[in-house]
Amino acid sequence: MSNNTLTFAMGGQVEIGQFQRGITQFQQLVSALTANTGVKWVIEDLQTGSAVTTLRGESEDTAEVEKIVAVYNSIGEALQLGKPCDYTPQVNQAVAGIQSLAMSVEYVRLETTEGDYTVPRNGTTRHPRTLSIGIGVISGRIQTLTNRGSLRFNLYDTIHDKAVSCYLQPGQEELIREAWGKLARVSGTVSREMNSGRPVAIRQILNINTPEDIVSGSYRLARGAVPWQQGDELPEDIIRRLRDA
Repeated sequence: MSNNTLTFAMGGQVEIGQFQRGITQFQQLVSALTANTGVKWVIEDLQTGSAVTTLRGESEDTAEVEKIVAVYNSIGEALQLGKPCDYTPQVNQAVAGIQSLAMSVEYVRLETTEGDYTVPRNGTTRHPRTLSIGIGVISGRIQTLTNRGSLRFNLYDTIHDKAVSCYLQPGQEELIREAWGKLARVSGTVSREMNSGRPVAIRQILNINTPEDIVSGSYRLARGAVPWQQGDELPEDIIRRLRDA
C-alpha cells in the first residue's frame, strides 16, 4: 500500500471563516508542493463534526506522490518543533500562512500515514511532542473504509464520537473485511492529544475485534443470578432491610 494521503486538521471551536481560511492555506501548500509534478489531489474524506480534511494523491508515478507526502511530513515536523522551513518561495509562503492560522485556532495538525504533527495556538511549541503515543485499544464504529492505493479507515470512538484515522499495513486486509459499519475494538499504536487524551490516529494495528452489536431491548432477556421461588423474600424487601439496618 502506497503512502498517498495528506490530512489537515484544525482543533477547537472552528468558525466557518477559520475553516475557509484553513482550507485555503492547505490548498496553497499542497499546490506549492505539487507544482510541475502532474500529481492530482482528490478529496478522500471530510469528517462530519470535525474540521478535518484528507486528500489522496493520484499519479501514474506513485514515487512522485510519496515524495510529496515525505516533504509534507518534514514540514509538519518543522512546524511542530518551531524550526524554520527552507523550501521554494511558494512553499515557504504557504507554510507561513499555516503558522499564522495556528495563532487563531486551538491547534493545526498535519497528518500522514507516517505520523502526526501538531502546531498549538502560539504557533510553536518548546516540546517536541504534543501527542502521546503508546499501545492501546480504542472502541468505536468503523466508517469510510478506502483501499485506493492505501488501506485506511475511520473509527468513530465511543467516548468522544470523533473520527480516529486508522492505517493498516500491507497484508492486513483480512482484519477489516466485513467490519465496515460495525462496532469494533481496534488495538495498535495510538496517538492521543496530550491535553484531552482524545485519540486521533491508530497505526501498526495489531487486531480488530468486532463483537456482536447489542440488540435494542435485549436487557429484557436478563435473568437474576439467584433463582427466585414462591415464598422467598422479594429483592426490594432485601434492599430496604439492608438500607435500614
